[in-house]
Amino acid sequence: MRYIGFDMGDGESAVAAFEKGSTIEPVLFPVGGVKSVLSAVGMRGGEIVIGERAYTDALADNLSVRFKSRFTTDPASYEDIVQFVRGVLQDLKNTGHFDYDDQFVVGCPAGWNAACRARYRDLLIRAGVILPQVISESRAAFLYAKYAHTVALDVDILNESALVADIGSSTLDYAYIVDGRETGVGTFGENALGGGVLDAALLRRAVDRSRQRDEIRAVFSECRSWYSYCEIEMRRLKEEYFTRLETEDAPVVKKQLKICYDGVQKLTLEINADEIAHVIDEPLPELDGRSFTGAVRESLENAARLTADRPPEMLLLTGGASRMPFFRELCQEIFDSAIVISCPEPEFSIAKGLAYAGWIDENLRIFRQTVQDEITETRISLIVSEAMSRLLPAVADALTTLILDEAALPIARQWKHGQIDTLEEMEKQIAGRIERVLSSPLAQEALAPAVTHWLGGLEETFQSIVDPICDEYDVPRKEMQLNLAASGAAQVEFGSGLWSGLSIVKTVIGMIVSVIGGVLCGGGGMALIASGPLGFVAGLAIGVLASVIGWKPMTDGLLKLNLPLLLRQTAGLEKQLSGDQTRRELKKRILEAISPEDSPFRTELTGSFARAFRTYVKSLAEAAEIPIQ
Repeated sequence: MRYIGFDMGDGESAVAAFEKGSTIEPVLFPVGGVKSVLSAVGMRGGEIVIGERAYTDALADNLSVRFKSRFTTDPASYEDIVQFVRGVLQDLKNTGHFDYDDQFVVGCPAGWNAACRARYRDLLIRAGVILPQVISESRAAFLYAKYAHTVALDVDILNESALVADIGSSTLDYAYIVDGRETGVGTFGENALGGGVLDAALLRRAVDRSRQRDEIRAVFSECRSWYSYCEIEMRRLKEEYFTRLETEDAPVVKKQLKICYDGVQKLTLEINADEIAHVIDEPLPELDGRSFTGAVRESLENAARLTADRPPEMLLLTGGASRMPFFRELCQEIFDSAIVISCPEPEFSIAKGLAYAGWIDENLRIFRQTVQDEITETRISLIVSEAMSRLLPAVADALTTLILDEAALPIARQWKHGQIDTLEEMEKQIAGRIERVLSSPLAQEALAPAVTHWLGGLEETFQSIVDPICDEYDVPRKEMQLNLAASGAAQVEFGSGLWSGLSIVKTVIGMIVSVIGGVLCGGGGMALIASGPLGFVAGLAIGVLASVIGWKPMTDGLLKLNLPLLLRQTAGLEKQLSGDQTRRELKKRILEAISPEDSPFRTELTGSFARAFRTYVKSLAEAAEIPIQ
């Protein structure tokens, strides 16, 4: 599959393609015979014409330029965008550079909101692009910087913090990167600040200087095609000036145009150092009275504020307008501690970055889906169930301590001090408290250490499932390195479902009641009652009664008695409940209750972990990326 990066700029556009799995950088596809095609569209003889063909030889009808910068404010630009994209697609088809299986990735300014991006995508579909992906141009610039072999970046610096500044014809966009990871990229920018503002200002000044200014203004107001033609010529003259400025100290570029509409008007275009200095420093209506340098400075200073916590150590400049020396000087002034680097071919960096984005996003999309498809709850549950026998003893031990310390003993103390009237009432309160404790965060806190330790022994098994998926989709294994102990996967929810049917509660209550009965009636039914001289007499009477009516009814009768406070305090119930023998017996009973494969505890715990683990693995997959090499 090929991924086609389509950078539709306000001034010029470019198309680049990246073959899936290729180690070669994206290749530029010429449009209209050139790598960087003029973003101009018109009609001639019922045919869409774009680029040079739209205004050379014969001026196209309804010639339009700078339609992208008008997209968010002028619905009339919609049809121009659709026509231009159709023209680009047709040219790619004619030259054999288009296939219906190609995945198109189209850039947009970082400042466009979701509604703008959706509307833009709809226009692309209308033009004939199948399922286009729309991403911010600043993100594309970052991806180009990250993956392109021709950009000599210091990887160590990029792994710290960096800022990509992409200035084109209509926008100034930023991508802020922390720790060299795309998942940490923040994009923002200015939707109406680019080199096209200077084109319009330079053309306006040229008209103001003309003796035929009134006639030319009249032509521009009546014929969009002639205005667009003159603006294109001014842009080209500006680009020639800045290109020559790299080798000449004070270049002067000049061109005379003939406007043939209602008669012939002559317009002289001239750019020199004074003209550029004037146009970048004068208040401009397009910028609400701010100068171009003032607006750029404000934007850069705002970017510096947004990145102040970790100032960029490197500033990468992309976009055709980044060739302007004063822009680079402002960047270096405001980010004085950063290394400033310009892309070798800034006009093509976005198209290539978009092509990279198509491959990266598709690869990771399939990878993430495969993770979800292969790491199912059923598969996880089977592994967990087979390993459950190693966990249950530790669970039983933790539950024994929790139930006795947080439920049985506190209630027994209340009975001892007379706050509860009968042993029967104490039994009911213990039952209710056990239910509440088992369903509270206390249960999760008590069981979490045992579960975390147990999961540590399963990491290798789960990792062996994840690693082959990483290998298949070129995602480094370290991107999906499991750490169950430190993740939410170990925080299994121990809710009421674990104790469904209250089998554990019934088991525990039965055990505690037997202990109470043993304490009160142990040694022939006289352990408590026979303490002291009066107790001895009472014990004899109870013994006689027990021989008549039987032991079980006698025990039930005792549970209903409101025993004297003195007798309660000498019973030793707390000591018996917290003793080693009671704890061993209770642990045994709990283990018997939770061990069957169909027990609510095992079923719910297995399902809870399977869900938590899938969520954890999904979060890892969402953050996974191919790191900087």
